[in-house]
Amino acid sequence: MRSNNRISRRQFIKTTGLTACTALMGGNICKAKVYKGKTHWLTTGKDYNVTFFITADTHYGTLQVLNNEQLNKDIIANMNNIPDNLNFPAFLGGKLVQQPRGVLVAGDLTDLGEQSEWNGYAAYDGFIDDYGESLNYPLYEGYGNHDVESLLGTSNYARERVKYRTQNYLRTGVNNISSNGYHYSWDWDQLHLVCLNLGPGTSGEFFNSLAFLASDLSANVGSSDRPVVIYFHYNIGSAPAADQNTFYNIIKNYNIVAIFHGHAHIPELQISQWQGFDVYNVGTFHMGKFTVAHLRPDGFAVAECTGEDSWGVASLKTFA
Repeated sequence: MRSNNRISRRQFIKTTGLTACTALMGGNICKAKVYKGKTHWLTTGKDYNVTFFITADTHYGTLQVLNNEQLNKDIIANMNNIPDNLNFPAFLGGKLVQQPRGVLVAGDLTDLGEQSEWNGYAAYDGFIDDYGESLNYPLYEGYGNHDVESLLGTSNYARERVKYRTQNYLRTGVNNISSNGYHYSWDWDQLHLVCLNLGPGTSGEFFNSLAFLASDLSANVGSSDRPVVIYFHYNIGSAPAADQNTFYNIIKNYNIVAIFHGHAHIPELQISQWQGFDVYNVGTFHMGKFTVAHLRPDGFAVAECTGEDSWGVASLKTFA
C-alpha cells in the first residue's frame, strides 16, 4: 500500500557560501548580478506579471534510499506554502512571491524510467503521486536521460508518460505539440514557453526537438518580440557542435528571456551566458532548493529558494 502521508511544512537543508546572494538570520543580503535586457521590451506597452517555479532531477526510484522521496515532498510543501507568505529579497524589490502559474521540471523525473518510479510502489510514492497530485499548481515536466532506456534508464515508461500527458492535453494551456508527441509549448499572457525534453537536438532520443522549436517560434512568436522561455534537461554545451549551431540560428532573432536546464546536480543555482543568452542551471533539488522566476514590467527576476524563509543565488535582468 502506498504511503499517502503529506508534509505540510519542513525545515529545508541550509547551505552557506552562496556566490550571488547570501542569506542571513533575520534578513537577506543580496549581491546578485544585474543583466541588461533589450530596451524594446518596454516599448510593447505590456504589463508583464508572470511568476513560475523551476526544478529538475527529482530522480524518483533508486535514490529513494537516500531520502529522495522526502526531499521532494519537502520541496513541494515549500512550493505550496511560500506564495503570499514569503517576500522576494530586497534586491529584487521585496514584494511577496505571487501564486505561480505552474512548475517546470527539467528532466530526470525518475532514476531508471520504471513504471514503479513514475506511479509509486509499496512504501514509496512515485513522481506523478507527488508532483501530479500534491502540488497546488499545474505541472510542466520534460524527460531526461534517466527516464530513457537507451541512455541511463532501464525502461521508457517515464518518457512515454510524458508523451501521454502531452498528447492528451493533460497540462493546463498547452497549445502546440510536436508531431511525434513529445515536445510542447504554451503561453502565460505574453510569455511563450517551450519544453524540449532532453534538449535541442535532431537524432535519437531528442526526437528532432530542433525542428519543433523552429516551427513553434515561427508560428507562435514570429516578429512579435514577445518574451520566450525555453527549458530542457542537458547542458547546451553537451550537444554536438552542429546542433548547437542550429539551435543558435533558430533562436538568435527571438527575444529569449531565459534558458533553463538541469542534469548537473550542482549545489546552487548557476547563472551563465551562452552566445549572449542567459542560461540558468537549476539542478539543485537534492540540496533542498528550487528556483523562482518572475517576469515583471521592469525586468526578469530569478532567485533560488533555499527554505521557508530564505533565499540563495539571485539575479535581475532589467529592461531599462
